[in-house]
Amino acid sequence: MKILIAILMLSLCLPAALAQSSNSNMNQESIEATTAITLPVDSVTIYPDGLVSARRMGAMEVTEGRHEFVVTVPESASKDSVQLSVSNATVERVVYGGNPTYTLNISSTGVQKFLLSYLMYDAATWEPRYAIHLDNDTLLISASAIIENRGGEDLKNVRLKLVAGLPQAVFSGYAMAAPAPEANYAMEAAMDKSIAPAAPRISFNSHLETLFIFELQGRKDLEMNKEIGLPLFEGLVPLERTYVWDASTYEEGPAIEEIRANNTMHLPWPTGRAQLYRDGEYVSTVEIPYTPNGTNASLNLGSSADLKVEKKLKDYNLSEQIRGVKSSDNATGSIKVTTENSTYQLEVESNLDRAAALEISDIRPKEARIVSISPKPSDVTATGLKWNLVLKPREKVTVEYTYQIVNTETVRSMDLTKQQQY
Repeated sequence: MKILIAILMLSLCLPAALAQSSNSNMNQESIEATTAITLPVDSVTIYPDGLVSARRMGAMEVTEGRHEFVVTVPESASKDSVQLSVSNATVERVVYGGNPTYTLNISSTGVQKFLLSYLMYDAATWEPRYAIHLDNDTLLISASAIIENRGGEDLKNVRLKLVAGLPQAVFSGYAMAAPAPEANYAMEAAMDKSIAPAAPRISFNSHLETLFIFELQGRKDLEMNKEIGLPLFEGLVPLERTYVWDASTYEEGPAIEEIRANNTMHLPWPTGRAQLYRDGEYVSTVEIPYTPNGTNASLNLGSSADLKVEKKLKDYNLSEQIRGVKSSDNATGSIKVTTENSTYQLEVESNLDRAAALEISDIRPKEARIVSISPKPSDVTATGLKWNLVLKPREKVTVEYTYQIVNTETVRSMDLTKQQQY
């Protein structure tokens, strides 16, 4: 009986097994070839937070039909970001493992172009480094890109693009939601047409800084774990010199020297450190803020002895007055009125043999009323005063203002009806 049951089960399973084997053989026979390929790196784009977008390109002769390709991908690549496109082919399926395996349907025999793209996180760093040389009315600004490759392999003869301007807080979200490779290629292709002389600017959102891509000229080599410096841009731009004095915080100075360099280039200046030189001599290291084309970068050169400044309390008086008052409900009383008058002088003396621009800021109590002020300020707020002055060589200037504060306090109060009863 047991033998009959075994024979019956074997007779039922054998056709299915034979059919499965037949289908597997047919599928295997329908694949023209299985090929392992390693494509050379063509270009890398490095983003501010260390993300790298890599593109590999190559070509090979492939016959018409179904082919299987095992594509070599670096260990540091994000596997879910890997994308492969082949000319005259459609992707039928992908098996992800150590290296993804693509089954492609090639529509015509001939040389096919392969394009592989993927993302790598924390795979590189880059930052701008500046050298700025001051003249009387101009500034020579030179920028280099300091780059370190951490992607797991040396990069030889690659096109290099550097992204600047996308804020760190928003960037991680952008990276995780990276567009499809086709969109990347279209965007980059559009950019390539306008890199020189005016590189493109793409705004992802109105409240974000502008995303800008620097494409370096020629092809570069990037060794693993080795910093290199590559020229980014250089230009001569106009500047304005000014001095700033916060009289409320620094009553005896000093005034701070600033230069405001106007970015007349067709590209932004990314945030970075700059070595400042005057007459060929190193002065200090300053920070250049992100500066779009057509705007000014304010560079703080530190305290200066070019101007002597001092804030003085010239006069102060306080008076009190008792006043009788009568309310609508027939009650009388007295109030004390206290009046304070404060007069300040802001004294400035130039030690320069040239004209100098000076911005003075000061504060006053919110409840104060300005009684007199000379010269007229350029800006007045509820608690602040600001003057923009132009000093002649060796000139002495005095700014004077008086404000008044009035306070009232109830002294005594009595109901007249009750007072008459006594």
